[in-house]
Amino acid sequence: MNLREQIEKEITEKVMTKLASERVELFGAKDIAKMTAQVEKGQNVVDAKLKEFKAAKDEFAKAKAKAVKVRATAVKSEAEATKIIGQADYLIDRVMNISEDLGVSPNDVKGLNNLIKINRNLERNADSLIDFDFNLE
Repeated sequence: MNLREQIEKEITEKVMTKLASERVELFGAKDIAKMTAQVEKGQNVVDAKLKEFKAAKDEFAKAKAKAVKVRATAVKSEAEATKIIGQADYLIDRVMNISEDLGVSPNDVKGLNNLIKINRNLERNADSLIDFDFNLE
């Protein structure tokens, strides 16, 4: 292979990699942005609930009724977070599979690593809603 052919081959490979990366990014950009917003909203709901729980525990003697009420809403919040987590996991798997099929590193897909990170955090915190110990007995 002469120098010209080698240069043409390298340029073609770089262009094809760039095009594949852009296709994956275009495919997932809207879905990633939408899901990121949903996960962040879910995280805010979970964070707000955890803050309420901690305040109620500190004032347990006066706030037993409030703690019971907050606990009742946690099941709904956790179920909502679980649904969002599942949707995010599905999107993450789809984008990763498509990027791998196109030969693009999932790390190069804009927003994907952030979505994975905040989705894991939401999952940990959503579990905390149900497992939160009020010591109501």
